[in-house]
Amino acid sequence: MKIIQEQNVESFTSSIQELLLKREAENNLPLGILQRLQESPSSENSLLIKIEEEGRPVFMTMRTPPHLWILPSIPAVTSGHIKSLARYLFENQFEVPGILGEGEAVQHFIDEWINITGENPIIHMRQGIYRLNELQPIHMNEGELIEAKESDLELVKKWLTRFGEETNEGTIKERTAEIAEEMIRTRRMHLWIVNGEAVSMVARARVTPHGATINAVFTPDEFKRRGYATQAVWTLTKKLLDQGYQFCSLYTDLDNHSSNSIYKKIGYEWIGNSIVYHFID
Repeated sequence: MKIIQEQNVESFTSSIQELLLKREAENNLPLGILQRLQESPSSENSLLIKIEEEGRPVFMTMRTPPHLWILPSIPAVTSGHIKSLARYLFENQFEVPGILGEGEAVQHFIDEWINITGENPIIHMRQGIYRLNELQPIHMNEGELIEAKESDLELVKKWLTRFGEETNEGTIKERTAEIAEEMIRTRRMHLWIVNGEAVSMVARARVTPHGATINAVFTPDEFKRRGYATQAVWTLTKKLLDQGYQFCSLYTDLDNHSSNSIYKKIGYEWIGNSIVYHFID
């Protein structure tokens, strides 16, 4: 077994993409980030590490600071691979503020990290990963989905701040203005409009070779329980499928039973879990 840190994004992606594509929807996060890094390699720092057996990649991890290390869903990975990776990060003095990814892999890493460092892991969120191949019909009420414009910036910033608070996503709360501006500029943020008023939002996040991920689903309290989020997600999903993506995926908070039921009604099916841990000394 050999653990290698790569510097070149294109080379790294070429070597491990086939491995990740075996579970493309579950691995939408590393695949999507790698695609973004290839499109704008100087836009952010990246730490890229792979494990090889007999010259062939069997696992990988990556981090784009200040975000956490990502552990993908790889069928053949062993606890030995994960524990060796934890020791490698520790011995080479990599910063490890936390870890996220496929549940079993994350647990192996957590066990070894506690053994090495004595640090206490704090669970941040248990997420379900859902995939949709075919939309199910739903009852549509009034309203339409539009791409957010520059004139919507203040509203999007406000709603992203509240979304970050509800989901306890510190990165969103710290970078609200930057994220809002980028989402509008790239035409990824969408608003559900009823009688000329924005009542819900939804965004297209990353893309992978065959799929697209939806995120930032938010409806203010005063507009909840009217089906706006369901209609917004359904309409954006249809738009993405019509654009040629073979499937759409999204993450849910497993403790939020309401959102999970909404997505299932649309046609999203559970395919796996992702767990997020933060470390404290």
